[in-house]
Amino acid sequence: MVESSQKTREATRMKHLARKQLIKGKVQVEIDPHTRRAKGPNQNDFVSYLGVLARSKVSILERNWDHVTEADKSMIWQDICVSYLLHLCILTH
Repeated sequence: MVESSQKTREATRMKHLARKQLIKGKVQVEIDPHTRRAKGPNQNDFVSYLGVLARSKVSILERNWDHVTEADKSMIWQDICVSYLLHLCILTH
């Protein structure tokens, strides 16, 4: 077997989010009510955090979000509420 000296990708732990929370408290994220997507300066961190939560709390064997138990969904929602302050954006055009 040949050993590779190439650096491999490691799991994301979002350590910088924990540091940001210690300094500023909950991170604010705006949610567009029409698209249901995050927007604003913390958008990328929020989306990455959701991915970390999903990978850590939901089995890879689950094929569909509908099959995830309500208890798991509730636990994920609680983690989101601890870390983020979500705001719905009302757009006026």
